[in-house]
Amino acid sequence: MHVVTGFIEFLWLTFLLLAPMLLLGLFLSGVMHVFISREAILRWFRRDGLKTVATSAAIGVPMPLCSCSVVPVVAEMRRKGASRSACMSFLITAPETGADSILVTNAFFGPVVAVVRPFVSFVTAVVSGLFCIGLLRDSDPDPERPEHESVHEHAEHCSDCEHDHEHTSLFSDRDDCYVSLKELGRFALNWFGGLSSRSKRSIPLEREQTFAVADHIADSRSPDFWTVVKHVFRYGFVEVADDILFALLVGITLGGLLYFVIPSDLMAHEHAQWFAYPVMLLIGVPLYICASASTPIAAALVAKGVSPGAALVFLMTGPATNTGTIAIIVSQFGARFTTIYVVGVIAVTVILGVAIDVALLTMGISIAVNLEASDSHTILALQWGGAVGLAALIIWRFKAGALRSGFDDLMVNLRPMGRRVAAYWRR
Repeated sequence: MHVVTGFIEFLWLTFLLLAPMLLLGLFLSGVMHVFISREAILRWFRRDGLKTVATSAAIGVPMPLCSCSVVPVVAEMRRKGASRSACMSFLITAPETGADSILVTNAFFGPVVAVVRPFVSFVTAVVSGLFCIGLLRDSDPDPERPEHESVHEHAEHCSDCEHDHEHTSLFSDRDDCYVSLKELGRFALNWFGGLSSRSKRSIPLEREQTFAVADHIADSRSPDFWTVVKHVFRYGFVEVADDILFALLVGITLGGLLYFVIPSDLMAHEHAQWFAYPVMLLIGVPLYICASASTPIAAALVAKGVSPGAALVFLMTGPATNTGTIAIIVSQFGARFTTIYVVGVIAVTVILGVAIDVALLTMGISIAVNLEASDSHTILALQWGGAVGLAALIIWRFKAGALRSGFDDLMVNLRPMGRRVAAYWRR
């Protein structure tokens, strides 16, 4: 009974800590989706080179994309002329980090780790992108593929792992939902009944009817201010939330189980510390888990004695690689590109993880994990409000189908692992 109550308490404290940060991250996801232009991003990615690779990696850091949803984005980048090295660096940072996961990391580990995590992701992406330039420069260019064929093939690969909700565009004449500040100001003036609407009262009826027809045509092609605001919230709290909520709850539960199952002195032996790195790779590489969901698991591992560097290996490989995503990348970019991608993520992450552990050991610094509620009444009220809001969001989205789609996503990525284990035991 004591174990059950302790497990429930761990789940609640974890939920309490991450809820306000996650809600803020979902909101920032919607803001970036609407107010960052896709065309502007693509203009920076057309050439090979350190500047292009670094820019692509930096832009991918705050993007709230999972390892499956990032593939069509990168495929579109490639069709529009982005270099393979830029595509690779974006493929790494976008799923490994995001506005939501950075804030959740800050809730569990503090600001230092919240900065180190995206920095490690950035370095991994830059190094892998530079290897891509060196190893693929002299190879044959990717065969040209008609856009409809590429989209069709991707739909076949991702039909089991993407959610049922349909992405809605703000504009009927373009796919990008980008809204400039000038457009936002115009939408706001029109929605609040600005100067243009007041001036129409003094013009003749014929001209007023002409303006009305023109406004009607314009309104049919572009949204109003309130539609833009609703789209920000829809993207963050519906589309992104549907992608991560089920996995997040699974991650919290697994974190609680690991916290109580793993003995506190498991990592006391010297060899156990080195054994943790390959174990984290074996778990993280094939398994699908989003960046936010991997954070409470990593927190539980560190709390039980796993080194921060080994936990970092799981934090980086879990969101960036899984069997389904690797198969899609092979179909879109080829085997050599995929090999550089997977090997780059594994090698650089392990090297940086070991380097971080050595540095911490040399300087005598330990990483503290926050698994306790705050003593501040203001922060505690904020956490409780965030927990209530996140619980309401989970219930709402699960009733809308996110529970089933999230479960299907998990099963799609677990089935290949199960088949491999079964084949091994039949030998």
